[in-house]
Amino acid sequence: MPIPPHNRRASRAVAATLSAAGLIALAAAPAAFGDETAPELVIGGIEPVNGVKPGSSFDLSATVANKGTRAAEKVWVSYGVTRGLDFAEVPSNCRTQQVRSYDEMPERWIAVCAFDQVVEPGTVYTPERPLRVEALDRALNDELRVNVWDVDPGADENGTQPVAGTAPAVKLVEGQAGSEGTARVVNVPVSSVNTADYQVTGAALKGSVGDTVKMKVKFINAGPAWILTKQGERSVSVMITPPAGTSVVKRGQFCQAKGKAYVCGMRSLNEASSTTANRPPGASASWTLRSARSG
Repeated sequence: MPIPPHNRRASRAVAATLSAAGLIALAAAPAAFGDETAPELVIGGIEPVNGVKPGSSFDLSATVANKGTRAAEKVWVSYGVTRGLDFAEVPSNCRTQQVRSYDEMPERWIAVCAFDQVVEPGTVYTPERPLRVEALDRALNDELRVNVWDVDPGADENGTQPVAGTAPAVKLVEGQAGSEGTARVVNVPVSSVNTADYQVTGAALKGSVGDTVKMKVKFINAGPAWILTKQGERSVSVMITPPAGTSVVKRGQFCQAKGKAYVCGMRSLNEASSTTANRPPGASASWTLRSARSG
């Protein structure tokens, strides 16, 4: 989600103040705006979620705290979930948006909740009612991302038109002291009790000695879960061993030699879809084999 610059709203505020007060006020306090510090908002109270069953739901609680010295006049909390999860109900002071995959980020749902309340320094707040998240049939290894802002983050330009929630609005209430977090952005894993059926298909090849032929190797995820390879984790891989008596003229992209075989890593792959030689679904074959000449 794009991060709007913090000085955008401040610049508008400065312009409005100068317009109303005139040059006399500017001369009287030239350093007032430069000395003003921004709120330092942090998210806390979020832990990894394990053992979720598809079709069930869980409550997502979070805390908001201001570690700065200036109060935040209004705050926005955004919740992002990967495509194995969804929001069971959304308060009317929140808006949701479906964002397609881009820049190596998987498809996700985002809910941005606006709290028109002052968040004072040194005080911990929490939504009076937790956000409920549902695990879909395709859930397996998903991710939850929570941000807090003192300006409206706006909509993601790669997503659908935001839609306002229909459940009763929620507000922030004072939370337990000592439960504040340390970061503005928090990422946590959500693992579900599910499986993904991996399948590999190939094709029979024909050719005379010395011929060069193309080989298609397709990896299929028959579901029911989708596959998300997270950063730092070992990805699903397919090992391809060329037939005896052949040599590889051109190998698949992102495939590395391992002895006489080649290992191709898989990125995120939706359920009931396939990919060829680690390329996106529907890509053409990228393997070329040549038969050895006799003698």
